[in-house]
Amino acid sequence: MQTYSLSLGQSIGYVHPHPERTARRSGHGMFADSVYQVWSNRKAMARSIRMQQDRGPGHNDWHALVKLSDGEGY
Repeated sequence: MQTYSLSLGQSIGYVHPHPERTARRSGHGMFADSVYQVWSNRKAMARSIRMQQDRGPGHNDWHALVKLSDGEGY
């Protein structure tokens, strides 16, 4: 898995290489960098995100760049 971070200014207009299997995690504070992670496939990313949702929301959760459909990750 590849991980990279971008500031708010860098993320505007940035074209992610694999948006369908990339998720974002926000940093703390208004101007904190966002961390992006590219999974090996969309199914693995969806499963990781759904496991986080099962435990309840957290400030350090991953969010898919391309929204997950209702049946993905289960």
